[in-house]
Amino acid sequence: MATDHKPTLKALTIAVLAASAFAIAIASMESLAVTAVQKRAPYQGLNRSGPLPRFGNQSWTGNVTIDSAQAKALVNAAISNFRVGTVTSSRTGWLVPIEDGKGVVASIEVTKVSASTSEQAKAIVEESLRKGWKAGEPKLMRTMYIVPLLDSKEATIAYVNVDGRSGEIMRRPSTILTVTSEQARAIVSNAIKEFSVGEAKDIGNMWMVSIKYRNEVVMSVVLGKVNTPTSDDAVKAVQSSLGKGWSAGEPKQLQHIYNVPILDVNGNTVGAVRVDGRTGSITMTARPSR
Repeated sequence: MATDHKPTLKALTIAVLAASAFAIAIASMESLAVTAVQKRAPYQGLNRSGPLPRFGNQSWTGNVTIDSAQAKALVNAAISNFRVGTVTSSRTGWLVPIEDGKGVVASIEVTKVSASTSEQAKAIVEESLRKGWKAGEPKLMRTMYIVPLLDSKEATIAYVNVDGRSGEIMRRPSTILTVTSEQARAIVSNAIKEFSVGEAKDIGNMWMVSIKYRNEVVMSVVLGKVNTPTSDDAVKAVQSSLGKGWSAGEPKQLQHIYNVPILDVNGNTVGAVRVDGRTGSITMTARPSR
């Protein structure tokens, strides 16, 4: 890893087999001495910007409908539409997704030594993209072409996966936000007016009371059985709290999702509602809220 405080990029990798070995590509990028390093990640059927594993000299191939040249041409044609998505923080740096208008096709990590903010990390990648990227020589792994992305100095900075059967670039959902934090809060504030209390589910020594918005469960409130010994008691307690007035707190962003806390009349957090920052739609929370 570079220690001279020059911008450093790490390209994330992807693995298809649970017990596979992972390749690491290190390359100098432009005059910025940018380093691309593949990350390890389990293969889940979606591209996460990295080559597939190799075992010695073993070659994995399968039935494909396009050849290597076509896969390379496909990526070259897509580069003109590339743009930087929403930058998020990782353990060691900033994760910078590369999108083609349909979804994430590659990911690059900028170290926090090189960029102290997400805006700086984004600027580093955008500057490299402006100088020109192109597709390298693809490698076929089973039915997937692993196509390296090269900067203007022909250093490998990331990888794009192409399905050799469908002839399509493999993508993850877009990370580009169309909703701001303030808008997410306003969306939830308006939605609270239509909240209704659903049933109480017995989860052992507690009740999980569902909160519905337009007939969909968007949040759950958990109550102990000491003060609300029956399900009716739990439902009535939540109804009473809602009737006194709930409000939306300050959203917290996790990638493309805003987690908006729901506050009671005393300012206590009673739950949380999730808003998709790409669409502005309210979604069901991943877990019960206390």
